[in-house]
Amino acid sequence: MSLADPPRIEKGDLAGAAREKPSFPTTRHQALNKRGSLTNMTKADLNPTTDYSDLTSPTHRPGFPLPTAEALNARIPNLDVTGILGHGGMGLVYRGHHPLLDRPVAIKVVRPDISADLEFQSRFLREARTLAKLRHPYIVTVYDLGKLGDLYYLVMEYVEGSSLRQKLAERSISARDTLDFVPQIAEALQHAHESGIVHRDVKPENVLIDARGRVRLVDFGLATLFGAKAVRDPDDNRVAGTPSYMAPEQFTTPETVDHRADIYSTGVVFYEMLAGCLPKADHVPPSKQTMCDPRLDPIVMRAIEHERDRRYQQARHLHDEVTSVSRTPESTIRLEQHISAPVEAVFDAWTDARGMSEWLAPRDDFGPTDATIDVQVGGAYRVQMYPPGKDEPYIVSGHYCRVEPPRCLSFTWAWSSPHYETQETQITIEFQPRGGTTNVVFVHERFRDQGRRDGHQEGWTGCLQRLARKLGSHH
Repeated sequence: MSLADPPRIEKGDLAGAAREKPSFPTTRHQALNKRGSLTNMTKADLNPTTDYSDLTSPTHRPGFPLPTAEALNARIPNLDVTGILGHGGMGLVYRGHHPLLDRPVAIKVVRPDISADLEFQSRFLREARTLAKLRHPYIVTVYDLGKLGDLYYLVMEYVEGSSLRQKLAERSISARDTLDFVPQIAEALQHAHESGIVHRDVKPENVLIDARGRVRLVDFGLATLFGAKAVRDPDDNRVAGTPSYMAPEQFTTPETVDHRADIYSTGVVFYEMLAGCLPKADHVPPSKQTMCDPRLDPIVMRAIEHERDRRYQQARHLHDEVTSVSRTPESTIRLEQHISAPVEAVFDAWTDARGMSEWLAPRDDFGPTDATIDVQVGGAYRVQMYPPGKDEPYIVSGHYCRVEPPRCLSFTWAWSSPHYETQETQITIEFQPRGGTTNVVFVHERFRDQGRRDGHQEGWTGCLQRLARKLGSHH
């Protein structure tokens, strides 16, 4: 839970709330959850006035002492606990390092009085198991779950950045940020929905933005299953969520909630990013509230339709509508290349590390390309290119967002050498069969710098032409 979290509802019938959504405080010193899941925290969410060294003292939380970082380090094997990131109503979040994975982690430790509650134990374990099933670049990663005596803990990906709530409070979100962030949220939700999982608590506190502009969706503590084969827990049929972001059916018929509730909540977040305020009952379009692109009005308004049958029926449809506006000539490369080879062979060329060495470079005078790839959603890749006359390679890496053989491939992209890119971009490739040949539609988006965009366009044009020559000579 972020320290700025508005209170969310986790049980009860809320008949009154269903009639009129109340206004809730959102500042970090106002009401904190007493139950539920512990949302990821980052440095940016911390209360600078809090003395974290005193969190275990009786005056801080009478009767519920939690270990210092030093004490926890002695108790958890295979982890180096280095400090405290923050605290909330449920316990503490520590920063640590996982020696075996060689990466920083966030470690959530829950108050003993809460972890002793059987209802909490069930929900905490389910959150961990739910997140463990969802491997995606735009969903926070869970590495481990454990229990030490009376303490439950969860080891998760550490996100160096800030929450969307903090960015909203700072008024630091640009129009370009909104167009970059919303499609990523939609992609994360589409992946969860395809896995039969509804988040039920999409809100700015549960969206983290890292230093390169990549989104992470966090806190699946209220997640539930949906679909014809879903076996729902009776506890899932209660009213749950954060009122200002809940779809109408979450109040009135919680037992029928499906993935479209998340689309509504994302629409509310989208509206808030554009207009700087939450939508009211009259649903005034965001462009009437502030100076924003009126082309986004129908997209936002459809997402927050009261009747769910009138909303986007899939998160990917929302994604596609937003990217139809966000993919501007300044921010996006779009190339097409005809290749005289079957679609399966062209797809394989993009997913075979050995084969990449023969074509994945902008010009023929580059040295052989080295690639390490894990072609699955959430899998990582790393590519080294050797320019002529250079001893040190150019290195680029990222993660796969979509892998749909042999028709579609999508992945993030950021250089770490010869210079470190501060803004991550994304590539989506469609492979369109044309008889025994293939038309490749290549889109590289989310550029913030015209020079970088133009340089990449030249490089990708060369790569695609080299691929066409290589495969064309074999078929």
